[in-house]
Amino acid sequence: MQYVKSAEDADEIVNDTFLVAWQKKDELTLDDSIKNYLYTIVRNKSLNLLKKKKMDAIVLEAEYEIASSETSIVEHLQAKETEKLIFEVIEKLPPRCKQIFVLSRKESMPNKEIAALMQLSEKTIENQITIAIRIIKESLKQRQQQDNSFKIVWLPWLAAWLLLNG
Repeated sequence: MQYVKSAEDADEIVNDTFLVAWQKKDELTLDDSIKNYLYTIVRNKSLNLLKKKKMDAIVLEAEYEIASSETSIVEHLQAKETEKLIFEVIEKLPPRCKQIFVLSRKESMPNKEIAALMQLSEKTIENQITIAIRIIKESLKQRQQQDNSFKIVWLPWLAAWLLLNG
């Protein structure tokens, strides 16, 4: 929690850490060094997650403009058009992908709960969310290429909701 500031992410990291330790149980000795070993895994996984989230934010900012509180009416309209297109694309996602994405983003349901509800692995849930985000980004880029006047402008809440929560 100190690193990732999210109970869901912290829980996932701890679970992954114990999975790694279990997979290497034959190589480990039960002494004081196991505590340091587990701590190191947790720290590294936490830092990797933070790097990934930061990279997602950097990529988003590099590729698209994020509307600020001082946006013009034109930028606000462009942001609303971007939002509308995103929701249209979400509606056209394959049914299972759409359901998983909506549960994750709209309902803020953790991947573990979605996996249990849908009787799928957490990895499948992560993959489906990644696929949904990729389809949305590709659709936005295609629209921009087809219509030079279309400018992708993100509302901050929408950017966080779509790309940075996962």
